[in-house]
Amino acid sequence: MIVDTNVLIRVMQGHEQAKRTLAELEEGSVSLNLSSMSLFELYHSVERVNNSAERRRRIEAVLDSKRTYPADGAVMRKAGRIDGQLTSEGRAIGMGDTVIGATALVHEEPVLTENVEHFERIDGLDIESY
Repeated sequence: MIVDTNVLIRVMQGHEQAKRTLAELEEGSVSLNLSSMSLFELYHSVERVNNSAERRRRIEAVLDSKRTYPADGAVMRKAGRIDGQLTSEGRAIGMGDTVIGATALVHEEPVLTENVEHFERIDGLDIESY
């Protein structure tokens, strides 16, 4: 399962439902993985806060136990097609969510997100929320 950036942020903020959901999935032997886009989005925030060392520590604590899929050629080709289609339909969701969704499709995994509205625009993508 691909964990969306917004879920990771909630975990770092101490959001009980997000933490409980990830713990239950891990206890059920569900592999929790990340798109490299989530790393970009998380580290982008480091330079925009007052205590960047603390933010970096929290990010690394969350990321240490997760596998990260690269935004390789297959993912980027899929993301480009998805973004082109959604943009032409006037339903674009932004490049970050597009790359995360494409990563999930390429690796045949669902996305765990709070942002169902964006991800449900991607055809064939399995979405889970809490």
